[in-house]
Amino acid sequence: MARTAEELLEFGRLREIVARYSTCAPGHRAVEELTPRIDAEALHAEFALIREAIVYLRSGSELGFGSLADPADWLARLAMPASVLAAADILDAASLMDVSAGLRQSLRVEETKYPRLTERAASLADFRSLSAQIRRAILPNGEISDDASPALKRIRGNIAQSRSRIQQSLEKILHAHAEGSREDYVTLRNDRFVIPVRSSDRRAIPGVVHGASATGQTLFVEPLETIELNNRLVQLAEEEAAEIARILAEFTEHLRVERAPLEHAAATIAQLDSIFARGRYARDFDAAIPEFSDTNHLRLDAARNPVLEDNLRRAERKVVPVSLELGGVETVMVISGPNTGGKSVTLKTVGLTTLAGQSGIPVAAQAARLPLFDRVLADIGDEQSISADLSTFSAHVLNLKSMLEHATDRTLVLVDEMGTGTAPEEGAALAVAMLEEFRARGCLTLATTHHDRLKSYASTTPGIVNAAVEFDEENLRPTYRLLTGVPGVSSGIEIASRLGLPKRVVERARGGLSPETREARELIAYLHRSRDEMDQLRRQAREELRQLESDRRTLQTDWVERQRRRIAELEKQFAATTKRLEAEVERLTAEIKDRKFRAQAEKLGARRMAKIESDARSEADSAVLETLSASQTDLGAMIEVPKPVEPERLADGMRVRIRGMKEPVVLLRRDGKFAEIQAGPMRMKIPMADILGIETHEAVRAATASPQRTITVHSTPAEEPSANEINIIGNTVEEASRRVDKFIDAAVLSGLPRVRIIHGHGTGALRRGLAEFLATHPLVAGFHFEAEDRGGAAITIADLKG
Repeated sequence: MARTAEELLEFGRLREIVARYSTCAPGHRAVEELTPRIDAEALHAEFALIREAIVYLRSGSELGFGSLADPADWLARLAMPASVLAAADILDAASLMDVSAGLRQSLRVEETKYPRLTERAASLADFRSLSAQIRRAILPNGEISDDASPALKRIRGNIAQSRSRIQQSLEKILHAHAEGSREDYVTLRNDRFVIPVRSSDRRAIPGVVHGASATGQTLFVEPLETIELNNRLVQLAEEEAAEIARILAEFTEHLRVERAPLEHAAATIAQLDSIFARGRYARDFDAAIPEFSDTNHLRLDAARNPVLEDNLRRAERKVVPVSLELGGVETVMVISGPNTGGKSVTLKTVGLTTLAGQSGIPVAAQAARLPLFDRVLADIGDEQSISADLSTFSAHVLNLKSMLEHATDRTLVLVDEMGTGTAPEEGAALAVAMLEEFRARGCLTLATTHHDRLKSYASTTPGIVNAAVEFDEENLRPTYRLLTGVPGVSSGIEIASRLGLPKRVVERARGGLSPETREARELIAYLHRSRDEMDQLRRQAREELRQLESDRRTLQTDWVERQRRRIAELEKQFAATTKRLEAEVERLTAEIKDRKFRAQAEKLGARRMAKIESDARSEADSAVLETLSASQTDLGAMIEVPKPVEPERLADGMRVRIRGMKEPVVLLRRDGKFAEIQAGPMRMKIPMADILGIETHEAVRAATASPQRTITVHSTPAEEPSANEINIIGNTVEEASRRVDKFIDAAVLSGLPRVRIIHGHGTGALRRGLAEFLATHPLVAGFHFEAEDRGGAAITIADLKG
């Protein structure tokens, strides 16, 4: 019987290789059951899962099911209505449930990365409750737990009590008949408790003999006194067995209810284990996900035969990859070359790659584009059958006849050594006729041959491509490389010479070649040399292109490095400039503070000498009224509160007075509700409502001519500094700051070394605000709380600068 294409191409061996990467029995079976399909949508979906599995594995994660026992047997028994599963089977069912739960959980957290794998896992039912019940009832060693049911717990309690009573009774009997008993221990015979008695003293202890020792000198007797107790123990044991059987039957029914979800879980785990097995295979064999073509276009880039590669790995050798392209109008490829040159391996590589791709197995290649063939037909090797009275030629002809019966335009045909086994002329003619028939039907066909006529036919016939397996003429050995576009030479005479055939025989053979044959050989040799020269030129061009690209990258790297150094230098300069400017700012700030202190001191001295009331109209506009109205001292001052200046009276460049500042500032610009001002070197934005006056000559004259615009102040001395303390309890932070500022000014002019500021405890906001104010005051050297016996944290002592 002729072997199938899958057998000839060793597809079963490939499945065995892939199955080695599975982690559980269902996954192993799923790989073994892979067969070629023509459903493009299903293949795309399966390879999408494999692609996600490859990414998952490359991330360093693993997904295995090594702890899962094979569920096939107990699932089959579960389908029988009257069957009851054993405890071990029920534990295996719990294992399946636990693996399902773990699978759901492990992929749920990676849903965005692996959506298809997560979708498969999410389809599993939630068995956690049933699994927990089984785990509570059945111990890991397969024994039923006492907690499996209240009845079982009660029965086992009774059994323990009965055993204890029996042992106590037997021990009493042993002590009472110490002389007649040979040994002082209690044992079991026929599931009944007995004691050893000497044969000679048999009548000393009445009872039932359940056995004797090997020598016959010792009898094992169940005394009459314990027969009833032993009977009770046997009865309890039967009740225990019945209760265990009931528990197992109950769990079996629970599992039978869940049989469909359990079968789905087993099938899903088998599929995912098969998917990850193919992912691991792709990782280890550097396999690629194939593309499927709607046309008859077939392309392989650096394809390898994985079965051959697996064998060569053990010998630490490598496979020479094959690249070829066929399809469109070119549907037939004739491969020629020497024996052992790799022609048959090429056919098997193409065929096995096709079967693998259409079975959902990544292909051992850098890239592959495959049509979806309806079948693969192969005639490879010697099919001679002595029992069927078939010669090699007859077997080949019958195979070709069968192939013609099934070949369509969607069939891949692989024929090895066409036209062999008969006269060369007849064999070549028959081979040409067969190739013509396959070409007419549109089959993609790869055929190997040694016939020069087939090489000539391939060279002159449209739609047929010549190819050769390369032979190293210098070293007289094949390189196993496939060269398309040129025919091969058989090199039989050269191989015979290398194998040691006498030189005179070799020379006589060369001389026996016809002139046409020698010319054909020389032409083929010339084509091969030309091909080698073109390949050399291509390699040189690629090398030069690679060198140019390397130089470009080097130049780019150098430019980037120069720019990086330049940026680093600029950053260094910028840091130095920033440091210098920060130092300048600190110096200017200190100078401004010093000038401000001197100006304030001069102003205070002038005010004391002139005794004028109009010190800082801006403070009189707001702070005096707030201070007088909020304080508990009776100052008797009355003040008219100033209103903000109307925006239409303002103009950029004016000197204006603003709330909270003693000196006039320059108004730079206005922007709706805000204005930008300049005070010395500093600029800031303030609300328009804080502009309280204009410091122009026109405004002063207008104020003199218009009494209704004048601010009149009636005042008594603001604070009495001679008392050296001020009470600001009840003031806001802003009010307190203004009062304390005036109080400190007066205290400094009076020559006081320190002052007491009473602010109370309260919420602490006034104390914190006062501390911030004193910390920046130019006339305050330092401050601290009063002593505990004199007020503590309710009073702050401010030390004034001399």
